[in-house]
Amino acid sequence: MSDSSYAPATRSVGPADRVVTVLLMLGLAVLVFIGSVFGLLTAMASDGCTTDTCNDTLIGVGVFTSAGAPVVAFLVALVWMIVRWARGRRTWWVPLAGLVLGIAGWFAGAMITFSAVG
Repeated sequence: MSDSSYAPATRSVGPADRVVTVLLMLGLAVLVFIGSVFGLLTAMASDGCTTDTCNDTLIGVGVFTSAGAPVVAFLVALVWMIVRWARGRRTWWVPLAGLVLGIAGWFAGAMITFSAVG
């Protein structure tokens, strides 16, 4: 006699969730590219620097952070979305969470860059 009460529950997510998720991930991919380019442009904060007034290492860390944070956030959101998709759970909100994470990382990197300019 087998007990089927321990079988994993099958979840059914509608196609609207899948379509919205894919569209949001595509939009996030475009925003990641734009955010990364703007992250690289934060290096222009050092245009007025001399050897005595700015911390070049900290500027580099800030630029790397603000350019890389959107990419890392996208990859984390993509992996998280795939795992939730495979488990049959709702995924429409994962790209939005990735967007918030990427924006927060971008601003953190920009603040590091601007704090190094003296």
